Amino acid sequence: LTDISPAIALTPLDGRYHKATAPLVEYMSEPALNRERMRVEVEWMILLANGFEGNGNQPIVDGVKPFTEAEQTFLRAIPEDFGAEGIKQNAAHEAITHHDVKAVEYYIDDQIDKAPTELTNINDELKTLVHFACTSEDINNLAIARCVKNAMENVWTPEFERIIDHLASKAEEFKDMPLLSLTHGQPATPTTLGKELAVYVYRLNRQLKHLENQEYLGKINGATGTFGAHLAACPDVDWVAVSREFVTNRMGLTWNPLTTQIESHDWQAELYSTVSHANRIMHNLCVDVWMYISRGVFAQVPVKGATGSSTMPHKVNPIRFENAEANFEISCSLLDTLSATLVE
Repeated sequence: LTDISPAIALTPLDGRYHKATAPLVEYMSEPALNRERMRVEVEWMILLANGFEGNGNQPIVDGVKPFTEAEQTFLRAIPEDFGAEGIKQNAAHEAITHHDVKAVEYYIDDQIDKAPTELTNINDELKTLVHFACTSEDINNLAIARCVKNAMENVWTPEFERIIDHLASKAEEFKDMPLLSLTHGQPATPTTLGKELAVYVYRLNRQLKHLENQEYLGKINGATGTFGAHLAACPDVDWVAVSREFVTNRMGLTWNPLTTQIESHDWQAELYSTVSHANRIMHNLCVDVWMYISRGVFAQVPVKGATGSSTMPHKVNPIRFENAEANFEISCSLLDTLSATLVE
């Protein structure tokens, strides 16, 4: 999913910062979201056909035959094999439907048509099980939660931990290095450089603990959260138990038992607020390091071939810290907006 030319990108995220943001493409891009939508749809079909331990591993929907291992493998390969050609095919469907989830449904139908004949349960009749009793939000809320959770666990949090570990190492290295502290911008009392860096280690570790306890909620309960279509089709099924099983064990999320049509987004507001707070702490760190450089506490090592100023060759500007400040500010503004509006 990372095959894009930075030279023609519309935004700096895919252009100037492509190298830094490329790992997120596998989790946060539109193709990644569509892949997760497909995974939700496929796993829902498999659960409906094969059941789970709570119902004796029997089909949940009457008249549906359980999938064999080979048939489950075929279905799960639909999202796993979603690549460049699949992206084009899915986009072609959406150009007609003007509906992102419906396009995913049709794409899955296309793949069902390609099933080998020996997979007897993968046939035209199976298409009626795609998106069974679901509203689009059932698919979207789970897909988005999985995208965000995987991005946080595989990209953001490891990088955040790396920053904390590096600061902790420097705090230990410089624990005895004396430094004149400032209050109100004026000379105050002696401290050590290590202690001042340790302040940030402590602050950032608190946010890391919040993130380690972060829940990622999901729901699958129909158009208004009442299992209306589910009960109309299969009134004897314990759909609450099915929903809990699917969200918790199949999607790896925290089950939200009570919603309207939409998942309430509280977990997103909580997560984005925490990340925004962590951003502001790191913004504060950038400002302090900028000041340490200005005061001569830190010296910058010139990079061979790099130009500090187009007209003042003696300068080495702290551009990485200045750049980080600006990007933290943009990130916080977006995260704060999401935190506020998603719960309204």
